Amino acid sequence: MPEPISQNRHVIAMGMIEGAQLSKYKDIGKPEKVLKEIFLNLKKAYSKAHLIHADISEYNIILNPDGHVLIIDWPQAVKTDHANAAELLERDLNNVLVYFGRKFNLKLDVKEVCKYVVGEAKSLPV
Repeated sequence: MPEPISQNRHVIAMGMIEGAQLSKYKDIGKPEKVLKEIFLNLKKAYSKAHLIHADISEYNIILNPDGHVLIIDWPQAVKTDHANAAELLERDLNNVLVYFGRKFNLKLDVKEVCKYVVGEAKSLPV
């Protein structure tokens, strides 16, 4: 996890992030494991911080060398009580699912994943 180095007004300088954007990888080992971790992170953001990313894609998911996921680029995040929260969450989840379907042939139902992220289902259908 990058550490904050300095702050000036609205800018925070952070330490280096090890890894690369998910979009840069040709092989990620076990894509099911990575997908589960992405959705677990989104579930934590939803349930603990009450936030929806609102712009998630393979370009703002960092895969560390150890295989763990870091989700970046949160300035456009919205609270879970936002008027368009459900639509934004479903769009986020669908973006990830389309990428994993196209790149790794993993197919999941966005409605089922949504139930998991919002806490209505205990596990992912993976």
